[in-house]
Amino acid sequence: MKSQNTHSPFQLFLKKFKKQTMAVVAFWILIGIFLLGLAGPWITPYDPNRPVTEQYEEKGIDKTKELTGSIQISGIMSDGTERPVSELMLQSTNRQISTVSESNGSITITPVGQGSTTVLMAKGGVATQIKLDVSAEDSPPILTQLLLQGPAGMVKKGDIFQLELEARLSNDVKLIGFEQIRSNLKQVVGANKAVSQENNGFVTAKKKQSEEDGQIHYQSTDEKVVRVTPDGMVTALGQGIGQVKVSIGPVSTIVPIAVETSMQEPVLVQIQPSQTHIALMDNRKHQQPSLLHWFGTDHQNRDIFSRVLSGTRETLFIGFVSVGIGAVIGTLLGLFAGYYGRWIDSIITRLTDILLAFPGILLAIAVIAVLGAGMVNIIFAVAVFTVPIFIRIVRGSALALKQMTYVEAAKSIGVQDFVIIMRHILPGMLPVVMVYLTMRIGTAILLGAALSFLGLGGDITAPEWGAMLSAAKDNSRNFFYPTFFPGIAIVLTVVCFNLFGDGLRDTLDPKLKE
Repeated sequence: MKSQNTHSPFQLFLKKFKKQTMAVVAFWILIGIFLLGLAGPWITPYDPNRPVTEQYEEKGIDKTKELTGSIQISGIMSDGTERPVSELMLQSTNRQISTVSESNGSITITPVGQGSTTVLMAKGGVATQIKLDVSAEDSPPILTQLLLQGPAGMVKKGDIFQLELEARLSNDVKLIGFEQIRSNLKQVVGANKAVSQENNGFVTAKKKQSEEDGQIHYQSTDEKVVRVTPDGMVTALGQGIGQVKVSIGPVSTIVPIAVETSMQEPVLVQIQPSQTHIALMDNRKHQQPSLLHWFGTDHQNRDIFSRVLSGTRETLFIGFVSVGIGAVIGTLLGLFAGYYGRWIDSIITRLTDILLAFPGILLAIAVIAVLGAGMVNIIFAVAVFTVPIFIRIVRGSALALKQMTYVEAAKSIGVQDFVIIMRHILPGMLPVVMVYLTMRIGTAILLGAALSFLGLGGDITAPEWGAMLSAAKDNSRNFFYPTFFPGIAIVLTVVCFNLFGDGLRDTLDPKLKE
């Protein structure tokens, strides 16, 4: 005697569904996304609504060194000795990139933006600058220091001598001699112009002019004692102590010259920083993806990974609730239209045709325009977009099922219409409804994200995927990760719902052979 097949319908469904490899993979990915949506608020590494820098201390993360740069400063005197130097005049030539402050013989540089700029340090007639790159590619070297060598001792009236000039660049290259510096001056000053974005009136008019014309400027502070030519040739004219100052752009130095008198107190001739080039990361916004921030941070320095996790619940909520509402309303109207026909069918069908005449996104925008922006209104707008689809599908199935013999038999024995609809017609169309319900969730998520992207959602700062894309579009144009990760989350979720729906359709189709 042959054994009978004792498999239940559910077991047969699972056996058939397991053959849909892509649908099975999509199903498990959706399960993972669903679990992340439920647990998101508790497993996010950072508060998605606060800058991460405000949370580092709470989590025991020390980022002070990476948030700021520190440079030690000393002064070189005319007698060759090195002394501490303080009360410097400091200026970041582009305050949109960095701020600078002095404390205990060191300079602290704090990035506030991204790009390349310079930090100028001056005292008396001596000025030195350093090059600063904040989250930027290494820019060309710039002139950072000048050093002028004069006579070692006292000179006599009428003596004529040449001052030896030395220039130092941010890449530690030294240019020695007037001719070598002048031959490289165009390149050096050009790079300096490219890095220095604004001046804010800190340097003198002569410095501004020298930066514009790209010349080496010599100047005597006392023409009665010494005179200097444009190429650095000095003539001693009278007794006393004079000074010769040389400047190229904002950088300058001096050298004291004693004419028939003894040198008194040494003077400052060079400001010596511990570094002439410093590279920092702008950790106040748009941090790159790293082990600390897997998806990087956005324009308000909020952790994108935490926001994507937190936004999963809200995005799935829009999809499930809106499609659920649309499916219930659409199924009921479709059942009534298909089963009763006549004027009820005509009215419902004409209303459905009107709604389907509008593209989905335009219909949703029209609903939002009437009701106003907000999360609840987005759900209602997506539900309105979903209703006519289910009316069409369910009406067609109801028209076919009510012609079945078992339905006509139930009518002939006096079974009530409600019982026939709920017990005989609705179960026959559930497979079709389930398939389209699954596939419409992906479409609803995409439509909800599009409405949020257009600014028609609720709180624009909320960690919802569409709102994240909108904020990144306006504030993160030069960075890929603020848009990539929310975008890939939307794509992955929608594709998985579509693949899962396709697998359900193939599994539940009775015409498909095993």
